[in-house]
Amino acid sequence: MLDVRRLKVLKAVVELGSVSAAAAALNFTPSGVSQHVSALERETGCLLLEPAGRGIRPTDAALLLCEQASRILAAIQEAEDALAALRSGQIGRLRLAAFPTAGSSLVPGALAAFQLLHPKVALDLTVHEPEEAIAKLRSGAIDLAITVEPYGPGGAPDDGLVRRHLLADPFRVVLPRKHPLAGRRSVDLAMLADDRWIRVSSSPDYCQQAVDDACVRAGFQPAYAMEADEYPTVEGFVAAGLGVALVPELALGPSVHIGVVARHVKGDQPVRQVWAATRPAIAEQAPVQAMLEFLRQAAKHFATDGG
Repeated sequence: MLDVRRLKVLKAVVELGSVSAAAAALNFTPSGVSQHVSALERETGCLLLEPAGRGIRPTDAALLLCEQASRILAAIQEAEDALAALRSGQIGRLRLAAFPTAGSSLVPGALAAFQLLHPKVALDLTVHEPEEAIAKLRSGAIDLAITVEPYGPGGAPDDGLVRRHLLADPFRVVLPRKHPLAGRRSVDLAMLADDRWIRVSSSPDYCQQAVDDACVRAGFQPAYAMEADEYPTVEGFVAAGLGVALVPELALGPSVHIGVVARHVKGDQPVRQVWAATRPAIAEQAPVQAMLEFLRQAAKHFATDGG
């Protein structure tokens, strides 16, 4: 296989017309240049330079190699430039997965901000519940997972992933507009002990567990009358007067169903913890770092003091 460095030396000799000129341009010694040319002659089995008076003259073999070397060196430079652009986040592809309510609330703003600064980086977003997103992250199918986890800042497990806490997403009490407590700014959960409740089947266990635990702390076990498969359906059920519910603020979005009101929980608020996770091997890559920062910035717009 031809040595690219030797092709580069030969190209310099042919273009500059002498060994000494090539040596000066490449910061080599003249003897070093001659050694590279001699080694290339042995590799190719061809004479490359022949004496011409006091100088040298390239042979047809040398001219052919120089022509090919120009293409080869240009391709190598193109590859190096592309790698540099990839490392700096100017080009490439970033694959993300987020749980449903983050995919429609928290993530879009981060994606838009990222795309403005990195227009040549392709973005792929899929929606998956946390367990599936983490599995895809570990398998290499995605690069970033936005998940709900059962632990807060400082409690992340040492499980081989790199995690960044984004926000604590508080649950709100969702009531029918005609509920006796709908006019209050905050609601004591104990006052809902005798109400019928609606639960969400698609929510991860620890989201539902946060609701159950909050009710237990308030002194009762919620009586679930119905089950919905997603939070928008929960709002529809509540609006119809079928029960009350606790819904995360991210899931409520900018507009609440016209038939319900969302109120703060008085006292100890239940929350779910939102995290971003990636693999250690790619955690320091520029696109991943940039997206983590944009997610952190986007999370600030959703963070609340709980009222």
